[in-house]
Amino acid sequence: VDVSDAALEKGRARTEKKIRKGQESGAFKGDMGDRMIECLHWTSNYDDLKGAELVVEAATEDEGLKRKIFGQLEGLCAPNAILVSNSSHLEPEAIFADAKNPYHCACVHYFFPAERNIVVEVIPGAQTERATTDWLLAFYEAIGKAPIEVGSRYGYAVDPIFEGLFLAARLLADDGVGTTKEIDTVARKALKQGIGPFTAMNLTGGNPITAVGLDKYTSKINDWFHTPESLKTAVAEGTPWEVPARDEKVEISDEKFEEIANLMRGAYFGLIGEIIDSGISNVADLEMAVSTALVVAPPFELMNKLGVKESLALIEGFKARYPKFVVPDCVKAQAESGEPWTIPVVLSRDVERTRVITIRRPAVLNALNET
Repeated sequence: VDVSDAALEKGRARTEKKIRKGQESGAFKGDMGDRMIECLHWTSNYDDLKGAELVVEAATEDEGLKRKIFGQLEGLCAPNAILVSNSSHLEPEAIFADAKNPYHCACVHYFFPAERNIVVEVIPGAQTERATTDWLLAFYEAIGKAPIEVGSRYGYAVDPIFEGLFLAARLLADDGVGTTKEIDTVARKALKQGIGPFTAMNLTGGNPITAVGLDKYTSKINDWFHTPESLKTAVAEGTPWEVPARDEKVEISDEKFEEIANLMRGAYFGLIGEIIDSGISNVADLEMAVSTALVVAPPFELMNKLGVKESLALIEGFKARYPKFVVPDCVKAQAESGEPWTIPVVLSRDVERTRVITIRRPAVLNALNET
């Protein structure tokens, strides 16, 4: 549903193009692609949502607009319908502040590209019923996603890491430590990123929303987060970052490579640790979600590989350059223990009289290992 017929037509064309491409590549067998298209109904009539049991809103990150949409939906849908906001930052308590039935409301956060990226954050609000959260986790699992439950905080668990890494990269560029091309190149190698932080911003068009997010994190998380002037200028002028072309080789001295690599790793480990300290997520969920959603080295595995004490030293090295950066207590404690991080990949829970075992190794299609 959209209020704009032009937007609906654009969405329909884009969706059908992707499905046809899936048919051509063999991803969709037989008449699967045709059936997918037949199942979609595009409309500007909100009355078509009467009787819907699950509604996912995906409007722009405008709190007032989202509240208005859910005000309409509550008058149309059944009292027990689950109403979900696909937001990347806004807390469910803010979006559903006016909801008559907040018990069946929650936020979810898809990652780019949403039709292929399997990670989904599920964020219950303070009044969300446990049954609603459990249903959403089971639903996303059933349709082939890898959902994680995240506590309610602005930005949730993964975006502060994504946007924090970009901020670290931008600060290094602003300080002349390296060019945007060099930093992208080093980040890909040092953090095993599929694409560098500047290339990611160009591909996703993420500059505007990142600028807003970083500004909010200043008060919502800590005051190391901020929107640098260079990002404000890029947003105002609509200019992309200068990044390496496909297959372009960027020459970097060993000394410069090591300096950028150490600083970017220090920022990465510090950002990861801040999320753990906040209590909104845990090691098992972050290890899977961050590495899968952002296509970056699994953070705790990388810390174990480098050594936890050495990883703490990298965080402290980044803080020495940027004093407002916070060194996480959890990394300090882990380094003091002398033990590597324990990274659960086999999770279990009881559902009434049934033990449910979950294997969390999506990168290798849940293949068995010694654990």
